[in-house]
Amino acid sequence: MFVTRAALCALALATPTVFAETTPINHEVSIGFSDVRDADDNFIGASYRHYFDTVNIGEQAYAISPYLQRSNNISVDYFGIDNVDQFNVTGEWFSQDDLVVRGRYGRTTDDNRFYDATLQRFGVDVSKFVSENWEMGAGIDFYDLDETFRAFDGGSDVQRFGDSEFSASVFARYTSFGFNPSSFKPGWDIKLKGTHFDDELTLEVDADYYFKANWSVGVMAIHENNDRFGSENVIELGTNYWFNAHSSIRFGAGVDTDEGTLGSLTLLGTFRF
Repeated sequence: MFVTRAALCALALATPTVFAETTPINHEVSIGFSDVRDADDNFIGASYRHYFDTVNIGEQAYAISPYLQRSNNISVDYFGIDNVDQFNVTGEWFSQDDLVVRGRYGRTTDDNRFYDATLQRFGVDVSKFVSENWEMGAGIDFYDLDETFRAFDGGSDVQRFGDSEFSASVFARYTSFGFNPSSFKPGWDIKLKGTHFDDELTLEVDADYYFKANWSVGVMAIHENNDRFGSENVIELGTNYWFNAHSSIRFGAGVDTDEGTLGSLTLLGTFRF
């Protein structure tokens, strides 16, 4: 299943300021788009995330400080263009015994004159920190599609179809920083994932190297193999720069190595407070 989504965006404005050694935040707003085939962090429109546990931004990698500090959170995002509306809710809970549970619900509707479709997604991941640096887990998603076709001649004939599928995944994440480090040292944040959906297998690698607490450069590679349509590969290079503890910009561009065309594009502005 290929997912390709893009939207016009406005970047969060950022003005460099001097801030205290640690800056507490509980809220995060992102505006922009990320159009990467089947990547886990596909994003379009606007998103809001609330951290139930205060995150202290200081001598850690800014972008992943909430993860390093194991902050429970919930997020919502919405996008609408033409006849398509998309709404997603995700939650992340870290337990005291190193267990992590993530849940998600998504709903996409496409309303047209002669055709309506509603796709719903329900998913859950369960994982565990096997060490301060490694997280490993598995997940499952259920997709439910309802389609309605109406007669082109204005008649009353209506046809309805439904379909549902499951997907299963395994994943791992490595960070060289460990749990809630007290000082910054350059290092890696690497995510690995494999997903099986119907007759398709997707493999993802997402690696970011942090030269400074506020700046990282990364590469993402996605391989998709479909029993009927063959395989496709996308490689994206990107960077994430934080102007201060409150605002950042992320940019990336990738190529479809099989066709030699643009395979992905990412442009996101993030604001925390």
